Amino acid sequence: MFCHYVVQMTSITIIGAGSAAFSLALTRDLCATPGLWGSTVTLMDISPGRLEIAKTMVEQYRKEAGAELTIRGTTDRRAALKGADFVICCVKIGGYGPLEAERALAEKHGYYRGIGDRVSCYYGGVGAYHQLKFFLDLARDMEAVCPDALLIETANPVFEGATLLTRHTKIRTVGICHGHMGWKRLAEVLGLEEKRVSVQVAGLNHCVWLTRFTVDGRDAYPLIDRWIQEDAERFWASPEYRDAEFPWLIEQISPGAVDAYRLYGLFPIGDATRSASPWWHHTDLDEKRKWYGRDGGFDSETGWSAYLSKCRRAITDIEHAARAKDIPLLTRYPPGHSGEQHIPLIDAMINGRELILELNIPNRGAVPGIADDVVVEIPALVTAGGPQGVMVGTLPSRLMDNVILPRVLRMESIVDAFMAGDRTALVLQLMDDHRTGSFAQAQGMIDALLSQPWNTEAAAHYRAQR
Repeated sequence: MFCHYVVQMTSITIIGAGSAAFSLALTRDLCATPGLWGSTVTLMDISPGRLEIAKTMVEQYRKEAGAELTIRGTTDRRAALKGADFVICCVKIGGYGPLEAERALAEKHGYYRGIGDRVSCYYGGVGAYHQLKFFLDLARDMEAVCPDALLIETANPVFEGATLLTRHTKIRTVGICHGHMGWKRLAEVLGLEEKRVSVQVAGLNHCVWLTRFTVDGRDAYPLIDRWIQEDAERFWASPEYRDAEFPWLIEQISPGAVDAYRLYGLFPIGDATRSASPWWHHTDLDEKRKWYGRDGGFDSETGWSAYLSKCRRAITDIEHAARAKDIPLLTRYPPGHSGEQHIPLIDAMINGRELILELNIPNRGAVPGIADDVVVEIPALVTAGGPQGVMVGTLPSRLMDNVILPRVLRMESIVDAFMAGDRTALVLQLMDDHRTGSFAQAQGMIDALLSQPWNTEAAAHYRAQR
């Protein structure tokens, strides 16, 4: 169904490919990118059952689309890495079960909705240990098996993980997230056609801000100001906002997002509406509802429950689609680009296309006031030689002083604690939480988390320090 031509073959490995929805999204993008036909896609997951479902779907979709791609599957990570040019990591160690148990434990210690960012699943457990260790182990395997491959880090925490890997391994690493696309919702509410809008979004992963916003080449921030003054209250009282099925559909244009704009000087985009929002937006469910709508936002007890239910339904639908023979996959999942940046990045590098993408890469002067080796999320020009960051310019001082630099320091603390195995550093991180009333409370929280059976390895890693 696509014209058939091959520019250059490449080898793409997806680690954690048992996430069938994500693997299918990348396959759709590959099938819609004839310049990458002839390539080999290796799906790797430690779960044979999930891997088989994903491989069945990907192979069937490829056949229906008529795309010339070789699909392989394996549970052996090193075998999956052999010959890889690009490695996409989308692994979440342990799934959501331990995270939910840790959240419940934290609430018993006085930490409503758990500790860390005001977003539910970024760290993957206490001290981010499980995720960071996996990232480092994967990079070490790549150094041995495919040292010239590009690692595309998709699994959270992207900020800590990509910074860790660029500093402590020889593997080229790029982080990718799709939260920056939240500007489209803002433009929609303002009644703007996307093709007339130009934006620049920059900051840190899950903490990005609208640094430039124009319509037909003219500054569009005054349109935001006018909407806030004249239309926002009416919109927040409308069924479109009040009765939205999922909280993530409205957070971008919520009172919380507007309040952050007023406080820090730029409009927050995507997950920044929560993860970079003031702590006083999140003291309890009633306060969350005030700022983020009926469900209290994506990470509230109601919003997060809705998200988990949606995930379970999506998994069920995908498993059914993988086994069903009566309805073609192309009917269920029509051809087209998913909106993810992974395949466009690979296409640009392999086929020499110049493309601007939003990537997580070392700063190297793009955002003044941030160290060169800190990974920032900024627009980058991608060519055959790889991504080159676009100079963003100075951010407002209130944003830098109250959000960006404290977030950088927290990243540094998380990475330092991980590299040193420093348990006291984890306690000191928690001492900065406004809910902590004493050192004993914070120490008890960390000890309780590390005493859980799934954290045995983490407890041995984070040794008690004096």
